[in-house]
Amino acid sequence: SVVTMMHSNAGDDADFPSNPFRPASNQPPAQQGDAQQTPLNQFYATEAPQVFSQTPQQSIPMAAVPQQSNPIETSQPQFQQGAPSNHTQPSPVTNQSFVQNETASTSGNTAQLSRYQICMSCFKMETYITYFDIDTHDFFNRIKYSMLMFYLPDKFRSEVIGVARTENLKGPDLYGPLWITMTLVFFVAVTSNISAYFRADDMEEFEYDISHLLHAMAVCFTFVFGVPSIWWLMTQCLGMQALMMVDWICLYGYSMVPYLPSTLLCLIPFHPWIWICLIVATVMSLLLVARNVASTLLAADTGSNKAGPLLMAIIATHIIFFIVLKLTFYE
Repeated sequence: SVVTMMHSNAGDDADFPSNPFRPASNQPPAQQGDAQQTPLNQFYATEAPQVFSQTPQQSIPMAAVPQQSNPIETSQPQFQQGAPSNHTQPSPVTNQSFVQNETASTSGNTAQLSRYQICMSCFKMETYITYFDIDTHDFFNRIKYSMLMFYLPDKFRSEVIGVARTENLKGPDLYGPLWITMTLVFFVAVTSNISAYFRADDMEEFEYDISHLLHAMAVCFTFVFGVPSIWWLMTQCLGMQALMMVDWICLYGYSMVPYLPSTLLCLIPFHPWIWICLIVATVMSLLLVARNVASTLLAADTGSNKAGPLLMAIIATHIIFFIVLKLTFYE
């Protein structure tokens, strides 16, 4: 029977093929029966063999792993009293030492670099920004007092312009001389043509001379910006370092203010009147420049008697400027 075949021993089944219903086990039947009678809860309750218990656990040394601080924790300030702050600021000693080292490395070329920077600063806009930093109130005050204080020594330069830039006085500027000169160029060009029109015998054949505008621009800008630059260069060569170039240009620029009303008065086609108007404007302009630079030049002239000839040259250039205006534009 089938039950007999399932429980038959291996020796009894030698003459028969292998029994497919017999579990493949080398245990004797008594032990196999005991294993089959083991309760399921005891079978699952048995502990599994610890496979990794014999393998030693290798620990990574902490010194080999770089410790990175948490940026969130370091960025937050420590509000606990006595707790050290993790937020560190860069040490100013490092920056100062870098600047000192850089300065020390270039200390041998200090004089050469300073001369080069002085020459190149003339071609940079940052050099001229300070001299255009005046408002309308300051500009009109300087125009007004150039007509009222032209004969007072050092009053216009010290009390209106300012020797140095302070809270009340903004010092010498280039804004005023530039626009005063441009206005004078326009006035001379227009009034000279209108005056010639009034003096013309045949008004129908009169032609406007556009070259007066170019000639007036050349004459006025040369006198306001070129002549003061020559005086500054001469004082540097003679050792009288009393005024800066911007001081000279500023004084010459505001000394052109008396010529503005005088050129308008030259519209009257009467030659003696034109001479009088230009002479009065030239005297006022000359006094404004001479009275504001004479004391400074004399103080810088240490017994070499160089300031006198320079003042005579200033007077001569004003006379030449007056003659050029009269003979070129109002003849």
